[in-house]
Amino acid sequence: MLYRRRLSLPDSCAYSDLPDIIAHRGACGDAPENTMAAMQQAVEQGARWIEVDVALSADGVPVIFHDETLERCSNGHGYVIQHTAGQLQQLDCGSWFAADFASEPVLLLEQLLRFAMHHQIGLNLEIKPVFGREQNTVWAVANLIQKLPINTPILFSSFNPLALEYCHQLMPEYSRAWLTEALPDNWQSLLERFHCSGIHYCAEFHHNRLVCDIRNAGYRVLAYTVNDPEQASWLLSAGVNAVFSDYPGKLIRRTAAPEATLFDSLLTH
Repeated sequence: MLYRRRLSLPDSCAYSDLPDIIAHRGACGDAPENTMAAMQQAVEQGARWIEVDVALSADGVPVIFHDETLERCSNGHGYVIQHTAGQLQQLDCGSWFAADFASEPVLLLEQLLRFAMHHQIGLNLEIKPVFGREQNTVWAVANLIQKLPINTPILFSSFNPLALEYCHQLMPEYSRAWLTEALPDNWQSLLERFHCSGIHYCAEFHHNRLVCDIRNAGYRVLAYTVNDPEQASWLLSAGVNAVFSDYPGKLIRRTAAPEATLFDSLLTH
């Protein structure tokens, strides 16, 4: 396959410091997702990078929450964006997971950034705007980051092309990744259009040749969500740079880089 160009990533790129295993929404298999409890669990389990979801409150404050609505992961009701940050922090975001986590509040992005800097961990911030609020969401994130003495790597990702475009405009110094389910044949033109240096895809749609093609072109490839150590080892051997897991500790303990990899063998053909 011929490429129009090969991407050359700078040494400062967040992708240059990725571990094999990234905690997905914190260690969300052992604590309620996207809460401080899940972040603390991830660090205790040895995670060096954590992926979270960033949404926007009614008063323009970036918060860590996956869904557009509150019902699944809190005792609240309605849309996240219809509540102020103060109202969101009064919610119980832990009891749905287990009684031990009762009264766990919504986590603010500022709190998470300070936590990450203190523990020297990298963050993959997935931007999850309500459609139509892409610019507002990214602007709020950029405004916050500019106010803090950030000393830890940050990687932005999103399924939303407009969010990626605003990340490129407002925070061009930070790496970006396009989120998708299956890897498309026209991946390179899409990554160039979205100004991304990586692609994050669903592990269930793994495709050996496309992963090798993307890696050969100089891009990074990450797979979500992988909770089985054997699957993680196989994906890493096939050229995937890192996997996202709900159980980072289990995968960190049991996943080792193989001496000879499938990726190496595919490169020879």
